[in-house]
Amino acid sequence: MNRLTTITLLEKGKNKILLQPIRLAVHQPCSIMEAVSPANELYHVYFYKQQFLAAKKVTRSRRSSYLEQAFTKGIVFLCPHPAATLLLVNHEHVKNRSLTDLLQYVKKRFSPLEIAQIFRCFDSLIQPDKLFKVMRESYYEYRREGKWGKAYSVLLTLEEAFPSHEWVTHTKRDPSFSSYHKIYQSMDQTLLKKDPSTMEWLLWKNRSHAPYRSLWFNTFGSQSSHTIAVFSLLYEQQLTNDTSLATHFLETANHLFTQTELTQILLQLASDPSASASILRQAFRQAVKLHAWDDAMKTFIDHPFPLELQDIKCLTEAIPHVKWDNPQLPLEKLSRTLVPVLKNQKKDLDMILTACIPILSRSHDLHDLLHWLKPLNDHQCKLPVQQTLQQLSHYAEDPDKQFQAGELYYKLGLKKEAIDSFNWEIELHPDDPSPVRRLCSLYHELGQTDEAAVYQQLLKSM
Repeated sequence: MNRLTTITLLEKGKNKILLQPIRLAVHQPCSIMEAVSPANELYHVYFYKQQFLAAKKVTRSRRSSYLEQAFTKGIVFLCPHPAATLLLVNHEHVKNRSLTDLLQYVKKRFSPLEIAQIFRCFDSLIQPDKLFKVMRESYYEYRREGKWGKAYSVLLTLEEAFPSHEWVTHTKRDPSFSSYHKIYQSMDQTLLKKDPSTMEWLLWKNRSHAPYRSLWFNTFGSQSSHTIAVFSLLYEQQLTNDTSLATHFLETANHLFTQTELTQILLQLASDPSASASILRQAFRQAVKLHAWDDAMKTFIDHPFPLELQDIKCLTEAIPHVKWDNPQLPLEKLSRTLVPVLKNQKKDLDMILTACIPILSRSHDLHDLLHWLKPLNDHQCKLPVQQTLQQLSHYAEDPDKQFQAGELYYKLGLKKEAIDSFNWEIELHPDDPSPVRRLCSLYHELGQTDEAAVYQQLLKSM
């Protein structure tokens, strides 16, 4: 269970608004949490390096805005999620800021370049001309100080927010900036010292390229203000074919989250079609470790992976505890997944398949159930459950075999069908006490004492 799932926003006039997170977009330079109030009003809560900036009620959304980019090109988690919980640990109660207050706040704490980068993230909330003025002021401040490199960095940020603005386009052509074009276009590593804040979002923006992703990790990965971004990037990488950082991902997740949260994260990863065998294995083992038996089995059935000795032990441990009637378990897939794995552990396999028959029979006839057991033939594995079903398929509609059919239904846990067969047998052979005796016993098992008493009385009169 998540440690914290809400954030209390303190507005002016001592007004408090309880916000329930919906999703979190981890992006650079700002991450954005989307949340909803009790009045069903949507808010966007902005964070810079895991520190709260401001929260704004959603009134409109601009195409190609930073907000849109964050939720389409950032790393997005649906809430509740442990990453969102971690972000909120130090933000249970936050005092909101107007954009004017925010500008004063950031001017006291950040460089002019960072101010431009932060306010670029609010482009869907600020009138374009006002935003442009705030950002350009950072540019002019550096120009006055003769810091051409920093001024060029601000230009790049302005270009992100205003890609077709005439002033930006014209100013970038200034001969004074000619030496910077190639350095920034190639993301020269010397910029990591000269201009880390710009390199941070440039590398993040190009994180799909392994060298840039590695460079981001090596440069910013050890900073405490980037723990959520580090985890998010590692999380995202687990959904690619690159498993080189799988161990680093698990170590990071183990350090940041509780075991329950780690299980939630791994199970979410495992549910993705692109999840690697390594992630599937870790999710399965972690679920068994926390006795989340059904989750472990669902993971394995949905996404089979090669079992190692430890996994076989985990599977054997989980089997007696799984609730096979759990509607979340994909039983239709179970036989073709488990038979190849447990074909030499026939007792366990027969127990599992037999336990699933009553559940599957609600929507499948005998022919379907036999087809469901076909993997047994494919792997030359003979089990009592299949033999019982085959025999039952011959007896079920035979008037002369209803007593035997009733016994076979009962053996498979199909008590309602067994009752029907025994009743049919009584109609055909009213003087035979055997089906009456079985019905009396069956109704007792089902707790239907009145019906049991009727057949007990009938048995006495025979």
